Amino acid sequence: MHTDIRGHSLTTDSKEAAADFSTAIDMFTQRQVDVVPVLQKSIDSDPQFTMAQATFGLMLHGARNANLKANMQSALTQAKVAYSHSTRREQQYVDALECACNGDLFAMVACYENILNDHPTDLLALNLAQGELFWLGEMQHSNRLSDMAMPHWNENIPGYSEYLSVRAFDLEETNQFLEAEKAGKQSVALRSTNIWGAHAVAHVFLMQGRHREGLEWLSSKQDNWSNTNQMKFHIWWHQCLFHLERKEHDAVLEHYDRWVRNRSDALMVAMPDLYIDMQNGSSMLWRLEHAGVSTGNRWQEMAELAARRIDDMNSTFTSAHYAVIFAATGQFELCAKLIANMQSFAQSNNHTLAKRYADAAIPAAIGAVAHRKGDYQQTLEAMLPARNHFWQMGGSHAQQDLFHQILVDAAVKLKQKDTAALLLQEIEARGFTEPTRNVAYQAAGKLVH
Repeated sequence: MHTDIRGHSLTTDSKEAAADFSTAIDMFTQRQVDVVPVLQKSIDSDPQFTMAQATFGLMLHGARNANLKANMQSALTQAKVAYSHSTRREQQYVDALECACNGDLFAMVACYENILNDHPTDLLALNLAQGELFWLGEMQHSNRLSDMAMPHWNENIPGYSEYLSVRAFDLEETNQFLEAEKAGKQSVALRSTNIWGAHAVAHVFLMQGRHREGLEWLSSKQDNWSNTNQMKFHIWWHQCLFHLERKEHDAVLEHYDRWVRNRSDALMVAMPDLYIDMQNGSSMLWRLEHAGVSTGNRWQEMAELAARRIDDMNSTFTSAHYAVIFAATGQFELCAKLIANMQSFAQSNNHTLAKRYADAAIPAAIGAVAHRKGDYQQTLEAMLPARNHFWQMGGSHAQQDLFHQILVDAAVKLKQKDTAALLLQEIEARGFTEPTRNVAYQAAGKLVH
């Protein structure tokens, strides 16, 4: 029996397995590259190390890729070998993996919640819970978890910077911007490479329309993230958003090609269709085109990747973005096939995501396709009744805003002043400061006023 740096028991007789596992968890919570190889070293040292096997399966789940389902099941089988000899905390991680394999994502979160109730400084459980709740759109729940853990954390506990970054993002997504900015900046002050904390602060700047400050904040930190995972692509997406609001379109295109969708980067070579990267690319190209910027042939490489995943229903938000991609490349037959697959999944599956596809992702996809066709009436008909459910696709306020931009633009194109005014009010209520100052909503502001 060994312990990690926060005193949590690790049921393994191998000192090497315990050390490598602890290193892998630190790397994971710090958003570093090459977590899986280090975790695999731990498993190689002790194949019956329940916690390492379960964590490996949970990392696979985090990729939200149907092609990894068999590997998840294999990890679950291996994690159960020494289940009865493991601690209750470790068993709950195995239970979480089993819930993930069964598509019961709320039960999965409940496992993390049980862990945190007994072990509030379990940084792995806190990060996994936030990640799952984020993609379910349940950030109020995530906020409660990090809030309940707060009294148990202080600067003397290893990983405090990482705790603060989780807390900062929960605060930002629940519109507690002052507290979020403070926690995020503190997390970065404690560890300069804390990209999740820097990311939370970037969100605050975006929501409050502080675009110059956002650029200055990220630009001053970008050299800190050389050892960071795919999160570095997303942070450049944020830089692009700030440049877009300042109408610095050449900078947006430069950062898009160099970072957001740089297919020659080693991380993107390894996983070119990672869900968050596909979301980043498609949403940025749509925004650019909406701002009147030509995007050339940049849609095509994503369309080819998305076509391989048209049956994959592991991410509601990503599926809706696939519809945006196929429509942008004029592949409306693939749009129809994708939406049919989404409808079939929603109707015949008891997976947690099924209802979220029905209530949010399908209307968003239908509306996005109709908008690309110039059928703005159908866009309104599909999206208006569902707009207050879009949060169920997951993603941040900033990411979800793509589909609200599509909806508002349709109202503007149809000169529906009252509808545009209502939508702008709702966007402001979601936390955007004076949305008509944003590039995407300036035409709506002129129509309303």
